[in-house]
Amino acid sequence: MKHVSLLVVSLVLGATGVFAGCVGDSPVAADGGAPTATATGTGTTPVPDASVKDTSAPDTSVPDTSTPDTSAPDAPVAFDPKAVPGLALWLDPAEGVTDTAGKVSAWADKSPAGLAVAQATAANQPAKGNLGGKPVLVFSDSTWLASPAATVGNKLDFGVGDLTVVVVCSMEPTTSNVLAGVLYKVPDVAVPPFDGLQVYGNLAGGGRPGAGLAGEGLILTASAGSTVADGKLHVLALRRAGNALTLRLDGTQVAAMTATARSVDSVSPLQVGGRAAITHNFANKLADVLIYRGAVSATDFASLEGFVRTKNGI
Repeated sequence: MKHVSLLVVSLVLGATGVFAGCVGDSPVAADGGAPTATATGTGTTPVPDASVKDTSAPDTSVPDTSTPDTSAPDAPVAFDPKAVPGLALWLDPAEGVTDTAGKVSAWADKSPAGLAVAQATAANQPAKGNLGGKPVLVFSDSTWLASPAATVGNKLDFGVGDLTVVVVCSMEPTTSNVLAGVLYKVPDVAVPPFDGLQVYGNLAGGGRPGAGLAGEGLILTASAGSTVADGKLHVLALRRAGNALTLRLDGTQVAAMTATARSVDSVSPLQVGGRAAITHNFANKLADVLIYRGAVSATDFASLEGFVRTKNGI
């Protein structure tokens, strides 16, 4: 709202009071004598300016009484191997291990297949252990765990489809020049006319790992300079995608070949850490073991490799 006011200014000159007004006031002349009249200052009373009106509506909104969000941003969703389609086996040394005084009689499967591996004979049972601060199962040349063929059924029947096998293992330097298997899905004696799944912690001189899908006839051997026989944990990964077979060690491809896909053994037991025939059994340590049936995308596989490496301090 605007207001206009009139200001009266009084000016005292010398000994005689003379008032000068403004805005229309008539000054009284000074003639050296007494004033004929007493001048009275004039002014105007402030009058509200009605030319501008406040037409805004009154603020009737409710005050914001909410508490500011000071929480931390959501953390990225952690990778879960179970979220990748086709998981048919996951043996985790940190969970599902049944032992008596450190001797392991069973190892539960975390996959939907529920393929627990076990060993009823005490003399052939592996032990619970630790390597680099990570839990492992410790196998000797006479210990192994198995899931009978009747239990496995067709849960690991890959047909001619894609497959992915990831094994976290360690071999001792003393085994660098021996054939040492850590996972088998193949008959102990004769190899039938279909591929048998095998993963070796050491397959050739220098502790080079390997894997195969047809007994000794179709084997991938890691390139020179690659080794698992150093007493440390490593990630071995065997993949079949169409006719392409690849072997990876700690995130790096170390062998590859192309071969006509054939059905993988579907009648033999699953054996880990060694096998009942004792052939090619040598001291080794196992951490995570995972098997997938069907295609696994490049993105999921990279996440899977990263997951097991981080989990096992590799």
